[in-house]
Amino acid sequence: MGFDKDIDQLKSELQTPALGNEGIKVATEQLFGKMSEHIKSKRLSFAMAASDTPAITIIYVPNGEKLATISVNDDSSISFQSTFGADQGEGDFDDVGYFPPFVEYYDEAEFIEEAPEMLKQGIAEYELDQEEDKD
Repeated sequence: MGFDKDIDQLKSELQTPALGNEGIKVATEQLFGKMSEHIKSKRLSFAMAASDTPAITIIYVPNGEKLATISVNDDSSISFQSTFGADQGEGDFDDVGYFPPFVEYYDEAEFIEEAPEMLKQGIAEYELDQEEDKD
């Protein structure tokens, strides 16, 4: 009955009441704190985006490049959006960046668990490309 239980859980997650602007801001600030605690790296920093829409920007410290944006949606889901590929148009994932172009997580704990691995893989590829460009 695991499949049916998963459906029931997903239904309850989808029925979560809308957070509203203040709720999104608070949830984003809390996620920012969790991400900063969970991922400590000399390569990455996290910054709260300076805009009307609360978001977390992932920055590659050595060159200051913005790698991705994380936002909390009004249904409490979390969106990860790579900054790579947006200016290159639609295309195959391998052609447009180091991270998935867009991923939505309905569970914060799942996002915090999976984000480090996704970031490790993407940053390794990013650094290899940066080194090749220098040659």
